[in-house]
Amino acid sequence: TTSRPAWSRLVKRIGGYWGRNQHQHRHLNLSLIPNRLLVACPSTSGGGDSGFSTLVVVESPTKAKKVARFLNGKGEEHEEEILRSLGRVEVLASYGHVRDLEGKPGAVDPAKEFELRWSVSPRAKPRLEAIKQAASRCDRILLATDPDREGEGIAWHLQEELEKWVKASKRGSKLDARDLQIERITFNEVTKQAVLGSLSESRDVSTALVDAYRARRALDHLVGFNLSPVLWRKLPGSKSAGRVQSAALRMICERDEEIAKFVPQEYWSVKCDLRVDDPAAPDARHTFEGANLVRAHGEKLGKFSLSREDEALAAARSVEESEIFLTRVKESVSRKSPRRPLTTSTLQQLASSRLGMSAVETMMVAQKLYEGDHSSSGEGLITYMRTDGTYLSPSFISSARAFVGEKYGEEYLPEKPRMFASKSKNAQEAHEAIRPTSVKAEPALLVNKLEPKAWKLYNLIWTTSVACQMSDTRIKTLSFEFGDEDASILLRSSASAVVFPGHQVLNKEKEEENKANLRVLESLSKLEPKLRCLASNHEPSQHFTSPPPKFSDGSLVKALEEEGIGRPSTYAPIIKVLTSRNYIVRRSGRLIPTARGHLVTTFLRHYFEKYVDYSYTSDMEEKLDKVSNNELDWTFLLTNFWSSFEPNVSDVLQIRNRVIIDELDSILGDALVSGLELDNEEENKRRCPSCGSGTLGLKLSRFGGFVGCSNYGSKTNECNFGVPLDMCFGSSKNIATHSFDPSAVGVVGQDGDGREIHMKLGPYGYYIQREDGRVASLPREYQPTTLTVEEATVVLNEKGKFRKTKEKRKASDAGSRGAGEKKKANPFIAFMQAEKDRVVKANPDKTWQECLKIIASEYKASASEAQ
Repeated sequence: TTSRPAWSRLVKRIGGYWGRNQHQHRHLNLSLIPNRLLVACPSTSGGGDSGFSTLVVVESPTKAKKVARFLNGKGEEHEEEILRSLGRVEVLASYGHVRDLEGKPGAVDPAKEFELRWSVSPRAKPRLEAIKQAASRCDRILLATDPDREGEGIAWHLQEELEKWVKASKRGSKLDARDLQIERITFNEVTKQAVLGSLSESRDVSTALVDAYRARRALDHLVGFNLSPVLWRKLPGSKSAGRVQSAALRMICERDEEIAKFVPQEYWSVKCDLRVDDPAAPDARHTFEGANLVRAHGEKLGKFSLSREDEALAAARSVEESEIFLTRVKESVSRKSPRRPLTTSTLQQLASSRLGMSAVETMMVAQKLYEGDHSSSGEGLITYMRTDGTYLSPSFISSARAFVGEKYGEEYLPEKPRMFASKSKNAQEAHEAIRPTSVKAEPALLVNKLEPKAWKLYNLIWTTSVACQMSDTRIKTLSFEFGDEDASILLRSSASAVVFPGHQVLNKEKEEENKANLRVLESLSKLEPKLRCLASNHEPSQHFTSPPPKFSDGSLVKALEEEGIGRPSTYAPIIKVLTSRNYIVRRSGRLIPTARGHLVTTFLRHYFEKYVDYSYTSDMEEKLDKVSNNELDWTFLLTNFWSSFEPNVSDVLQIRNRVIIDELDSILGDALVSGLELDNEEENKRRCPSCGSGTLGLKLSRFGGFVGCSNYGSKTNECNFGVPLDMCFGSSKNIATHSFDPSAVGVVGQDGDGREIHMKLGPYGYYIQREDGRVASLPREYQPTTLTVEEATVVLNEKGKFRKTKEKRKASDAGSRGAGEKKKANPFIAFMQAEKDRVVKANPDKTWQECLKIIASEYKASASEAQ
């Protein structure tokens, strides 16, 4: 209708209808538009018998499908009332964050109390629009994102965007922001019971958690967008630096330096085989293999007591020349407690050591198990996997104890349920430990329903969670001592077996082996002292102390947790970022720093020592925790940080690049060329192997660093010796594309047309050059020492390009200028922007401020951005 009286009658009729039926609606929105009527009101379709409707927003589409199935399906009698109160339920996924900080400098403005500028990403716009459209049809909105800071941040972004949308559309829809009923719910597992239970505990979005989230994002942005440009300018080729990632990179590099400096220490040990003949059982021959010599010539032997071969041989002869007896048999029973419930850190550690899975892969598989991606029932198989708490819910403990008692017996249960407190630094205990959602979902029942890696990870989680509520394992050990009559010689050996499996009953892999050990133990327990022994195989063994191992994913996560660096949700992303930046590489399950990683760490450690210090990073995490607990104002935290960080950045920017390179060269010392294995004297390990007069040192190019001769590019004494950093820097040589070998440089041969092909080595590695000027980098699959003429020809034809020789370049330049003319250089301003070189033409007499104005005008940047 288009008439105002008819419109008024229609409003009364519809309003009376809703009033008479007493439906659970909050508002009825009516708008009159010329030539048509738009009515927006609660829908009567869907779950309930009323017009009330609810929108639930989660992160992932998989989780959305599961939750929709729980809330739109039929429930048991006690669940029906909850489902009816929701009315029609619509569940949508936000696909993670719907908005993020603007990806450019200035997204965090310290001058305006650290105002954060957020923007909706193009990818998230259609998803956000779908959520807004669904919100216009619903009376209640439940934000059910993950129960951590990141999830709270996503919920806050959604709430902010929905309220902005309501205010903007107030005139058209007659909605008001306060009429939008937005609530926050959290559940620790994707099961129907947990989801329905969370509905009765709805709350507002936590301001404290959001403040902690904003503080973390602001810190990371301020560090990243101020420190990374310093790296781009001072260390070309470096990608980025970060508050937590740089501390983790330092940890990896320092472990590598520790290994490089390690000096092995020699030591020897003496073992022998002993056979005891028991007259009471002449048919039984009891053999002790590898009994350790712990006393010789009347003196106790420590680990390094036998430091030379002659000492070890003398000790072995003393055993050989002596008459040995069994002097003592001691029986003891020890207990082995089960492992603590799994946190994010311990899950990644165990998955790395037992299953060979990286931290990133572990979290991807765990995410699918949490969302029930592999579950036929539609419910998640494990609880939320980003947690540092070791708490287990009373319901799980009671169900686990009931399961164990019924399946294995009461003797497999401790008297009281086990309770665990977290040992990690800065642990929040905010969430439950990682556990299965149902004890009855035994791994054996899912072996054919889950992918192999998913099953292995679930088996690890299920076994650990159930075992932690079981009895200790009891291990019986028999310790034997052997010696001569005057006790100048003492050898020891032992044997053990599990007499009560306790929690180890869940692991049946070593069951048969333990049965054999029990039979041996029973036989050995009958031996009495003073029995004569026959000794054999007295050969001493040489050993050397080992350096600490390189970090694996699991051991790095453990080290980060012990230092209090990062949080459960950041461990895997840290390793992923360092790998993508080519600061580290993974080889055989170990994390090895590249030369670029070492260089960045050395730079940050020297010029920004405070901000990559472990204690400082850990202290910052503690302060962020205080913000989340409402004990510290987030802007106060940022103010204290920025007041010292910003001057530090400005000071470093004023240092000339040449000064920085010389400083890094001095700090790195001989480690810079340790991978080249040059046959130089101790006092001059850096002498150039090419010219013999120059000194090798750190040099920078546009695409990164290399080690080159001090005469490199010199007009008076030119030497073109230069090798990539990875080829010559410590352990990085093991991950370099090719190894350094001076003998590989030279003539490879002649191709079919009689043109010579040369193998050359430059700052970017080995390359092939034909005499006509065609060059190509040597691919990884070819070795410089074994490359044939045929292979070189193929590489040149497929990947080669022509390069002008020095003579041709000079002739070309002279021809373009004319004879006798000097090359003219036009003045310009050069600067870095977003990792790219920028150039602006300018007159040579411009001042600093005028240069800034030119840059700002040319690239539409603010004055602060230009600076």
